[in-house]
Amino acid sequence: MSMYYFHYSSRTMDSCSPDKPAYAEARATWLCHGCCRPYPETQRIDTRIEDDEIDGPLNMLNGCGVALAYKPFLMRFGEERVRQNLNVGRVYDPNGRLLSDWVTFIGKHVLIVRGNEHAKHRVCSNCGRNLYFAMGRKYLFPQPPQGIDLFESDLWGLIVPESVAETLDISESNGIWIEKLPVLDEPLDGLPPLTP
Repeated sequence: MSMYYFHYSSRTMDSCSPDKPAYAEARATWLCHGCCRPYPETQRIDTRIEDDEIDGPLNMLNGCGVALAYKPFLMRFGEERVRQNLNVGRVYDPNGRLLSDWVTFIGKHVLIVRGNEHAKHRVCSNCGRNLYFAMGRKYLFPQPPQGIDLFESDLWGLIVPESVAETLDISESNGIWIEKLPVLDEPLDGLPPLTP
């Protein structure tokens, strides 16, 4: 069992927004009105954004809880690994032009990154998703499922076991935060095991 995992998340404070027609379509189809995230059964999302400028190699779709990735960066995790563990979708500019270097992604396996300060948890009354927030020391609990080497985090990032992280040529200088997450035997927030 891996005792450490690595979390790759965006440094940007400038998230993307869907254009108005794309947001209206999301609300009518895949966007949960209770937690503003995709319904759990959503497999893939194609979207159109307000601007064709996207900051950083990872970003998110504001108000929709959808992760975005710069495709050349995402493929550094390994094309086969990405194919096996993520559902990717297309991103278009406001004029409907495909932004071929950008994709949305939804993890087939998602982990909640936990903390030890100011932890809060609620269950979405609409879709049943566990929603979690905490500050302080970051960690994972319980042990992630074995045999999976790429997860989406509940913070719109990517998580890999230490054995995979050692093979990646990705540093924080690439506009990415990298956090080493221990796997703990007991949670520090007093909450039970949680799945997104």
